[in-house]
Amino acid sequence: MGNLANRTVLVVEDDPDTRELLRSALEDTGASVVTADSVEAALETFRQSPPHAVIADIRLGASDGYSLLKSIRELNLEYKGFTPMIAITGFASPDDKQRALAAGFDAYISKPFEPANVVSAVTSALSTPPDPTP
Repeated sequence: MGNLANRTVLVVEDDPDTRELLRSALEDTGASVVTADSVEAALETFRQSPPHAVIADIRLGASDGYSLLKSIRELNLEYKGFTPMIAITGFASPDDKQRALAAGFDAYISKPFEPANVVSAVTSALSTPPDPTP
């Protein structure tokens, strides 16, 4: 498993059990984990202290991971930074995966997932330099 020491990961998931599973898996690799259960809470947390990476459920109550992705990308432009984002969904399909990656997510993981795969995706996203093309 990857080593995420000195890295902060924001987990945005409305299901408490899944949120806790992700927190535990990431903390086991040394990451600091911040959680949010909605797009609004995630953006508030992001503005206060931008994490190194974000893991977001695609379906988040009344909103979704796509609106979170769009907002974070706008904040990235404003602060000249880049935050890798990993999509997680329980409603996986090849079209959904294609849409998520085309929208700008760095990785796509369907539920149920192996926590090690999520950690691996975060580690990989953090070690890959951002694409300089806008």
